[in-house]
Amino acid sequence: MKLKQLPADFIVEEIPDYTISSEKDEHTIFLLQKQEIDTFDALRRIARQLRLSLFEVGYAGLKDKHAVARQYISIPTRYNVQGMKQDSLELTFVGYSRKKIKIGDLAANRFLIIARDIQKNELDDISLRAKTIATSGVPNYFDSQRFGSVIDKVFIGKEVILKNYEKAVKQYLTAYQKSEPKKTKNEKRRILSCWNDLSTVRVFNKAFSLVIKEYLKTKDYCAAYQKIPAHLREMYVNAYQSYLWNECVKTILRSSVEKKNLYSVEYSIGSLTFFTNLSEQERGNIPRTFLTISDQMTVPNDERKIIESVLAKEGLMVADFKIEDETGNFFKTRARQVLLFPQEFSLGKPEQDELNRKGTSERYKTKVSFSLPKGSYATVVTKRLFRH
Repeated sequence: MKLKQLPADFIVEEIPDYTISSEKDEHTIFLLQKQEIDTFDALRRIARQLRLSLFEVGYAGLKDKHAVARQYISIPTRYNVQGMKQDSLELTFVGYSRKKIKIGDLAANRFLIIARDIQKNELDDISLRAKTIATSGVPNYFDSQRFGSVIDKVFIGKEVILKNYEKAVKQYLTAYQKSEPKKTKNEKRRILSCWNDLSTVRVFNKAFSLVIKEYLKTKDYCAAYQKIPAHLREMYVNAYQSYLWNECVKTILRSSVEKKNLYSVEYSIGSLTFFTNLSEQERGNIPRTFLTISDQMTVPNDERKIIESVLAKEGLMVADFKIEDETGNFFKTRARQVLLFPQEFSLGKPEQDELNRKGTSERYKTKVSFSLPKGSYATVVTKRLFRH
């Protein structure tokens, strides 16, 4: 099975939870449609093109780069923006709002996905799994998109918990994804080559330079870590906390569901455990929500045992998560639903896939559509449905 062979194979659209008015107000609301560009890059381009501060642009959430994404943004009305169109993005006027759009200002996301390269002998099993979505749901995992900051499976958030501040700073300054700009990768390589004497490296990136200057001034990697932009440090903490939550849910499923009904699917930092179906008793054994780990959480004994077993594999204890005094970062406890039940779920009839025919062997495609609450991942639904 293949996803996102074409941008139009994966469409996501925000469902806002705020009122958009036709009467002029402090903020103008636009529908941003983008593809092959992530939300941050799109917002930077918009701010640069319209000559306004990036911090004045409001948005509710991040949308997948490799998709056609439609999301709402707000721009102060005083800028008198009418719209905008570039190769990879378009802004269309929608209306007005009294307040700037903020992170989380959405009710749900609606998805239309075309899955391709499906073999004929897989179609019946896919149809059977689709019929169980409404009753058994889907594990509400954080998927690979959450872990873009994790390079070579190194969690900067974990290194901070372990007080390995040099390793955390080194990972930030020297590790890179293949997709990063050539200029950034070259700079990171230069920094790595001079790691034993950072005073000899010439750095052009302002964010990198601030971190290195702080270390050279203080000889303190914890102080240098705190010079990493705040939104990135928060992302590192959230990524590790999300990974641990996934591991806890995997533990729950393995102890609650018959082994023969479980299967694993790979993702960017390991594997996720799924089920083919759940009995009524199994559903009853799975808690409705599970907390993300922090040093402040209060949980029942049975859930604490799950958490402690996961942390033991990581070489950690709950008390280790108290990092705010030393780093300025902290872990926040949130209750997240363990099982996800997509709304308006629909699986279309299979059709011949024009992109993936192999000789005389036909391949098929099918459309899947559904809505998910904010914070949930459509690719978790496709993993459950297609086992891929």
